[in-house]
Amino acid sequence: MAKVKVGCIGIGFMGKMHFGCYKKHSKAQIVAIADVDDAKLSGDWSKMGGNIEDGGAKKVNLSGIKTYKDANDLIADPDVELVDITLPTFLHAQYAIEALKAGKHVLVEKPVAISIAEADKVAEAAKRAKGRFMVAQCIRFWPEYEYLAQIIKGRKYGRVKSAIFKRRSTAPTWGWQNWLMNSKRSGGAILDLHIHDTDYINYVFKAPKKVESAGVTGPSGGIDHIVTNYDYGKNMVVSAEGGWTFHGVYPFEMAYTVVFDKATVEFSTSHSPTVTVYTSGGKVETPKIESGDGYHREIDYFLNCILKKVRPKTVTPKDARNAVYLVKAEERSARDHRNVAISL
Repeated sequence: MAKVKVGCIGIGFMGKMHFGCYKKHSKAQIVAIADVDDAKLSGDWSKMGGNIEDGGAKKVNLSGIKTYKDANDLIADPDVELVDITLPTFLHAQYAIEALKAGKHVLVEKPVAISIAEADKVAEAAKRAKGRFMVAQCIRFWPEYEYLAQIIKGRKYGRVKSAIFKRRSTAPTWGWQNWLMNSKRSGGAILDLHIHDTDYINYVFKAPKKVESAGVTGPSGGIDHIVTNYDYGKNMVVSAEGGWTFHGVYPFEMAYTVVFDKATVEFSTSHSPTVTVYTSGGKVETPKIESGDGYHREIDYFLNCILKKVRPKTVTPKDARNAVYLVKAEERSARDHRNVAISL
């Protein structure tokens, strides 16, 4: 069986997550990793944190895997076919463009870039590139969100009347040099966390006419708690709340409640089963949800795109760029206390 040879740049919480996905995949072989931390290059991953438990090992066997301190050396490695980038957000565009110019396939963590201007540069580089390119907007691949997208598109319960999305967490202080708590590096919770729901809303409902947001400045120095109303005209209400201003051992949660003509569909990671359907006829149903998570499923999808020599359609460079555009519009709305018109 053909295997895609992978080089992973950035071994933090998300880098470890991606590494584990490739290690388990029959169509991938990790041939190299790059990180500035000597301990991580030795296989000592014991100090990593995160907001989702991945079950990853604290001591990792890296025998047979080349290690680099300089990401450019990994990009230049002829054995590497796919460059997986899970660096801090402010470095995404730089290394994605370098890898694309080198003719590699590239998977880069969300958001694609720290600014719209950089996102545009990445999209242009992807357009000219020989290799395949995708941004890891994992919620588009998350089983509970795939299920919702299917019933919205298929109108199983009629049209959507209202949709409310939530994504809440304590402050992510586990990052390299605490980069997530520096909004100039991470963009704050609005760009790092809330963008998941902004992107998904754009995915299933297309672009809103305008956004109206209220936000709170938090520990990153940026907007770390946001509530947004997305204007789709009459007869549909769409909103999303996201933030990492919660205290103590408050559990990470992602959730949605969507009211259709004929049912209300509710999802929360704090519930079991995670998805419940309350029908207008009085029934309470628990639909079958596919197994797995968005990380494994997005990587499986991208590997298959590479092997089939097709460009990814579930997440395009334009989609990733538009997610950044929408979040920046929400940020302007929150800071200026006004509606912001959307033009995509």
